[in-house]
Amino acid sequence: MKKFIRGHLFYVIVILISVLSFTALFNPGFFPIHDDEQVGRLFELNYSLESGHFPPRISQNLGFGYGYPFFNFYPSFVYYVAEVFVLTGFGYISSIKIMIALGFILSGVFMFLFSKEYLGKYGGLLAATLYIYAPYHSVDVYVRGALPEFWSFVFIPLIFWSLKKLSETNENKYLILMSISSAMLVLTHNLVAMMSGIFIFIYVVFLSLFLKNKKEFYFKFILSGLLALSFSAYFWIPSFFERKFTMIELLTSELADYRQHFIYLKQFWNSPWGFGGSGYGINDGMSFQIGKLNIILTITTISLIIIRFLEKKKIDYVLILFILLCAISIFIQTEYSKFIWDNLKTFSYIQFPWRFMLFTVFTTSFIGAYFLNFIKSEKIKVIITVILIMICILSSYKFFNPRIFLTDYTDENYINTDFIKWNTSILAFEYVPNGIGTKTGVFGNTVIDISSDEISKASHEVISGDMNIETITNLPHRKEFRVNVFNSGQFQINTYSFPGWKVYVNGKKIEYKDNNKLKLIRFNLDEGKHEIKAEFTDTNPRLIGNLLTFISVLGIIILSVWFRIKK
Repeated sequence: MKKFIRGHLFYVIVILISVLSFTALFNPGFFPIHDDEQVGRLFELNYSLESGHFPPRISQNLGFGYGYPFFNFYPSFVYYVAEVFVLTGFGYISSIKIMIALGFILSGVFMFLFSKEYLGKYGGLLAATLYIYAPYHSVDVYVRGALPEFWSFVFIPLIFWSLKKLSETNENKYLILMSISSAMLVLTHNLVAMMSGIFIFIYVVFLSLFLKNKKEFYFKFILSGLLALSFSAYFWIPSFFERKFTMIELLTSELADYRQHFIYLKQFWNSPWGFGGSGYGINDGMSFQIGKLNIILTITTISLIIIRFLEKKKIDYVLILFILLCAISIFIQTEYSKFIWDNLKTFSYIQFPWRFMLFTVFTTSFIGAYFLNFIKSEKIKVIITVILIMICILSSYKFFNPRIFLTDYTDENYINTDFIKWNTSILAFEYVPNGIGTKTGVFGNTVIDISSDEISKASHEVISGDMNIETITNLPHRKEFRVNVFNSGQFQINTYSFPGWKVYVNGKKIEYKDNNKLKLIRFNLDEGKHEIKAEFTDTNPRLIGNLLTFISVLGIIILSVWFRIKK
């Protein structure tokens, strides 16, 4: 054990450094966040898996209890991570907390892993610390509760490290690692994955400049990209092709309109800490500061590299690269980049320009830690590293706490089905069927025309006629009933009409109607006894996505075994 720790001492130090970022989670209960749906989503994923719905696409209780196709559109990797702990006996709140703590730890470990390639172990330690304790890292957890975006911090440095190793070695394990880490980023946060393409492409071009065999590197990069897209295809293909059936377009054109969320330059340095939201102008309720130490060290490093260049005509190209990437990430968050957002429609799905803060934190952490490369003495470097790490933690630790802790809250407060059907569902409803009844909300935005007494209270409803109903099965993806109709009428399955739902009456497929306010499944029944079955089946995009993922997983396993045998 001691030998193992000595061999991995710096990784152990990174883990210890990260602990203060999540000590608040040791408090009992949970805390209020903007996306206060995390525990409920985990419960719904667990329920879908227990119901045999795999891969999960329909949530039973979200969407006001009417079968919300949440997992068909929302990347759910973080909930699978938390699900591991649920399956080992932890409660839902505890599993979410463990998942958060693991995210902080792994983001630091992978930032160290990448940074030490250029900055050495001490530079890697400082970069990991700056990365972990960047204020925006805390905003994602303790203010926004944007846990998928928070976990994107884990995969960005891992992808960059995989690319570097892929460029300098013939070991094919890095091709597999690059494929899996890229796929995990897509499954963690597809928007961040899209955004990161800009930075990854520039880094790939940079790496290729120093290679003799550029074609082989490009081939491996393209192959890893194809494997990553195939691996995650079960999610992104239906998510992309079926979003037209949802209300997602409204979300990006109203409160989440990018025009309302640009950052002013001075907010990068001094943005008051708060637990409110983002809006138009400079007086946001949440902070967008990069981190004062990150900025000071970044400016110091840039100044020193300019001096060294003027004196010795010597320059480190990787530093210039990261300065360029940093400048891009800052520029694209400001209103100066509005012409780009206006002309690239796909950018509107990103919603918030300040999402690019993730890359500002990544690049400034690297540039700031590069400062240690100017110090020749090993002893002085160690001392300054320790001092800077302490300054970083002590100056930022205060941000890594929620506004309050609801210490008396237990799982039941979040996983109660009535709570999920209304309180959780009202927070996010962008994936309900397009054409559903809407109204104008208190903020002037479009909301679902539904009240708390209209949430689903049963799996079915008799709209007209006289019927006796026995519910046989009521799962997210399958509903079965025995119906004795005394007077013919209309029967309703309390599930949103969405592509893939098929209804059978006495074994015969029928056409149903959804021309009602909530677009629920309705059909007529004649007098007599009927066996009714409604099943959520795979559409062509889902079938293709599932098939590609299966082939990709199988291919990665075969490649891994083949590489191992070949080696």
